Amino acid sequence: MKNLFIFIISMGSILFSEIIMPEDGQQLSSIYVLFEWGQEPDAIEYNIQISDDDLFNNILLDFNESNTIYIEQNVLSWDNTFYWRVRPIYIDNSYGDWIDESMFIIHPPALQHFDVTIYDDDLIQDGLIIFGQFAPNLLVGVIDKLGNEIWNSGHPDTDHELGTLLNYVSKPGQLFGKKGQQGIKFNYHQDIVWSSPLNTGIDLHEVQQLPNGNYMSFIPVFELGPIAEGWWTSFFESLGYEADGETIEYPWLGQRIVEWDQYTGEEVWSWDAFDYLDMSEYDTGAELWWNAYVAGRFDWLHSNSYHFDETESAIYISVRHLNRITKISYPSGELLFNIGLSEEHETGSADNICNDLLFSWQHHVTVLEDGDILFFDNGNLSDILMGDDYRTSRVRRIRVNDDYTCETIWQYDLPENLYGHGTGSVQLLDNGNYSIYTQGGYDDCSILEVTSDKELIWQAEASDSTSSFYRAYKIPSIYPDAFSVIADEYTFTEDFGQDSINYIKFSTNSSLSFDITNESGYTNIYHYRLENPPNDWFESTVGEIRIHPYETENISFVPIQEHIDGATNIILTVYPKFHEYSSKILPFVIIKDGLLGDLNDDQILNIEDIILMVNMILDLIDDNMDADMNEDGGINILDIAILINLILN
Repeated sequence: MKNLFIFIISMGSILFSEIIMPEDGQQLSSIYVLFEWGQEPDAIEYNIQISDDDLFNNILLDFNESNTIYIEQNVLSWDNTFYWRVRPIYIDNSYGDWIDESMFIIHPPALQHFDVTIYDDDLIQDGLIIFGQFAPNLLVGVIDKLGNEIWNSGHPDTDHELGTLLNYVSKPGQLFGKKGQQGIKFNYHQDIVWSSPLNTGIDLHEVQQLPNGNYMSFIPVFELGPIAEGWWTSFFESLGYEADGETIEYPWLGQRIVEWDQYTGEEVWSWDAFDYLDMSEYDTGAELWWNAYVAGRFDWLHSNSYHFDETESAIYISVRHLNRITKISYPSGELLFNIGLSEEHETGSADNICNDLLFSWQHHVTVLEDGDILFFDNGNLSDILMGDDYRTSRVRRIRVNDDYTCETIWQYDLPENLYGHGTGSVQLLDNGNYSIYTQGGYDDCSILEVTSDKELIWQAEASDSTSSFYRAYKIPSIYPDAFSVIADEYTFTEDFGQDSINYIKFSTNSSLSFDITNESGYTNIYHYRLENPPNDWFESTVGEIRIHPYETENISFVPIQEHIDGATNIILTVYPKFHEYSSKILPFVIIKDGLLGDLNDDQILNIEDIILMVNMILDLIDDNMDADMNEDGGINILDIAILINLILN
């Protein structure tokens, strides 16, 4: 008989013989529900049942799954209570006992209805739409291509309301927004997994996590400036101001870009627009100055988006009220260029490049992988600047050449009814299509999908005429943090109240092996760390592995020496690089020497081994630490219980 190493596993966030989510009694705000349970010994598959009654008389779904995570997308409905259970299936096709049963509640829907028109279903990018809504109420929602509600951030009448504005969705699927005065990162489980320091008073427009792991956002800052002359002058004079266009007397609102350390929350870098931009350049139009009179400050810049470009080590900033896109060097803060109007226009400058583009009040600037700049040109001044018959919003994709000239790579002009006077977003999709959100005047709030040939193939229009969104993104799936870890050759578990010991057989000539499955529609990088504190059996290892959507990869570890005595401790940690809160921790105790509990080395577990252990406890013979079955440093009744169960199994 071959000698075996036996790994004793006590999993942290990966629990054995337990239902993990939805937890019993959990209240959800999605009809796409993530089910997760613990790995069972010797299981090759799992049988899952979902019912709408606690006796499982009416089975809605009965299916088998090889991993320990499943996302149901078809049978669940809003405003209902459901029950589910799971059991292992073994290699002989027999079933084990039900692990557990759990009840969960799905709240009533919270989103408005969408009027959806599909012009060409074959050309639509697969996925869902997530959007951040200002009005008629503050929430985040997800719909499918038919306009069906999939997920929401919580109805105001429920105790799980997230109460945030969505302002950014990263490429790995991170969700960012503003809640109260803080910037936050949150997930589809409605957990807030990061918050900016208290009382930071961030601007609402943009929160991101940088490639170095730190977080970045706009923060409002103020300095005094003049009040432009105009028909509004008398109103300011009535408040006691000179309002002569020269006297420095009125608060001007600008933005500071701030970077916080991801761990400490300490401010580690900032860029103040007042230090780099010229206050002599400002909008003298009536809309801004009347708003300034009403608000008690002049909204000088209204910077509404930025793009951090790791390749160039630069930041692109959309400065809405100066009608320009500013590029700065990071971390020096040096101003590299401004794309915007010439000096003949109110907010223009002789130093601006690409004056012929004539965009105005733009939003959502991003830089594509090929270096092109993509943004939503609201066109608030397009009738003046471009001679449009009506104000026209456009999607712009431009390229800045080495000689600081610009060329238009792609442009899409929205019809008159979809003019977006505020907000707006655009996203280049994997299939080359563009996902576009526009406020659409005041009653045609719409999300569009347009091909590179400028063919409108899909449109969703909000049914509430008061609707106003901030941005919309097309996403491949929800739950980008979903993944499973399966330990190979997991064969036995022993329970001791709330604790369990789990065993994996490991032959001398093999390796310790785990399968990691990406259960999301995102390509994810998974970090893993194997720790062996004594450094006697395994080398401590840190690594990462890229796993494409819905695919499985294996990681394995080989002992550093062939013959190993005694026992050792091991901890394996696995987490998605951009969803570190979803970490799974697997602690181990490893014991050698053939059969665990074979104290007389006869390759058989029987009463003789029990007698030897009893004699050790009674101090009738010398202790053999191989009898310390649970590795707690002593030999006692718990070790006897483990040995008896091994014999019985």
